Amino acid sequence: MTREQRILLRQVFEEELVPLPRKFGALFYQRLFELDPGLRQLFRGDLDRQASMLAEALALAVLQLIDEGKISGHVRRLGATHAGYGVTDADYATFGAALLWTFEQRLGPKLTPPVRAAWIEAWEQLAAAMRDAARAERTESAGRSEG
Repeated sequence: MTREQRILLRQVFEEELVPLPRKFGALFYQRLFELDPGLRQLFRGDLDRQASMLAEALALAVLQLIDEGKISGHVRRLGATHAGYGVTDADYATFGAALLWTFEQRLGPKLTPPVRAAWIEAWEQLAAAMRDAARAERTESAGRSEG
């Protein structure tokens, strides 16, 4: 992620997305389940609570990526945890599409092409870290069950 992209994300984040409202998460999950109804089975708990947790985790992850240019250990742990829930690599693409759509709804015309590209880059970095952690967790789990 370039310095310019990080600056754009910081500006949009502070002006439009802090704090991420609960309805952001609700709108995200609505779109996610429209894109892939099968993902609904991965969310067994209270979806309102899940929406709130999504907003909080996303804010923390994006702010660290913006401020420090790195992925937090929390994001990696989420990826490992999600592996245990049955989240697949392909699910990250659906999640990213739903997330971008939600940003489009929230930001409207403020989601300019450069801002859109920056969000896509940020999501790709976060998703890659989570997928890597999930793969490592599955490999480690397979080793434990064989041993």
